[in-house]
Amino acid sequence: MKTHNILGWGALGLGLATLVTGGLGLYERNLEQPDYTIVEKDGAFELRDYAAILVVETAVLAERSVALKAGFQRLAEYIFGNKREKIAMTAPVLSDRAMDAWRTRFVMPARFTAATLPDMPDGVTAAEIPARRKAVVRFAGLGSDTRLAEQEMRLREWLSARDLEATGGVVIAFYNSPFVAPPFRRNEVMIAVG
Repeated sequence: MKTHNILGWGALGLGLATLVTGGLGLYERNLEQPDYTIVEKDGAFELRDYAAILVVETAVLAERSVALKAGFQRLAEYIFGNKREKIAMTAPVLSDRAMDAWRTRFVMPARFTAATLPDMPDGVTAAEIPARRKAVVRFAGLGSDTRLAEQEMRLREWLSARDLEATGGVVIAFYNSPFVAPPFRRNEVMIAVG
């Protein structure tokens, strides 16, 4: 009887956790995201044309996961702690190499321009990313270094099979908070193409 109760409570707990993280994932899917047009879709791979976007960014000299956490915190303090004007969270959070550091970027809501953004603290700057075409592979789960390297390799093989040339470095896009269970997470590896 006790084993049956433990299993029942365990199943209930797992069900509630799935419901909560799935619901949080649904909320996060409703966050403002950059506009793009799908040029080609092939399973988990897409070729997309993006409009220009405005981002705020910061760079941290550390290994990727530490830099992403520190960069995220710095940018979150800017958008949520700003006394002059609140800035809504958007998706995805972007991460890429910037010289020897890792750069974290938040896409700004479309209503902002570089001139209308609230003043930024030291270490946070605004940048406009011009319109561009990106090849993308989408995957669920955790974004470990090993998993990201595997996805990058898959994407480069997909590009090669289509004779598409990479014109930029790898950008990692994270669409969900750590509170969303890994099976519900949306992650992407992106490479600009010419």
